[in-house]
Amino acid sequence: MFASAEERQLVQRCLERQPGAWDAFLERFLPLFHHTARKTAHLAGKGFQPEDLEDCLAEILLEILAGNFRCLKLFHGESSLATFLLVVARRRATRFWMERKSAPVPVADPEQEFARANPGDEQGSASADLGERLGSLLNQLPLTEREAVRLHHLEGYSYSEVASQLRIPVNSVGPLLTKARKRLNRAAQRT
Repeated sequence: MFASAEERQLVQRCLERQPGAWDAFLERFLPLFHHTARKTAHLAGKGFQPEDLEDCLAEILLEILAGNFRCLKLFHGESSLATFLLVVARRRATRFWMERKSAPVPVADPEQEFARANPGDEQGSASADLGERLGSLLNQLPLTEREAVRLHHLEGYSYSEVASQLRIPVNSVGPLLTKARKRLNRAAQRT
């Protein structure tokens, strides 16, 4: 899905520093950044205090503002703006939480919190069950395949970035991911 004309205009307005553009940007995407920061902390196995979450959000926003909106200058509309920003936010949040020591607060999955707060909500509990099942299936994969799936599908890294992280040739990332998906499908059918 390509970026809409409205998204392209919002980016252009931010780059031109038009009055109200940044406020409109934040109003639209701050909830996405907040969810990404929380979910990434959970995936990284990090507990956090509210101020840690605020620090992570600040780092995501600084990433976008850095270099006179360098990040937004890289947006060419080949995806929706939300998809593009999700990848940017997830990468920055992952670095933030991996550098951060865990707080003494237990890690809670946002979907599980919602399910506990709304016990009659079948969708929330189904989502939590799905997350647990997916985690269990991923843990059955060999380490390299698991890391490739995590980097590409959960964190949004490109094939070349996955190859660099795993120190493998870039042309072996696709087959590695295909193999991992087949294993996941077989494991899912067994359970």
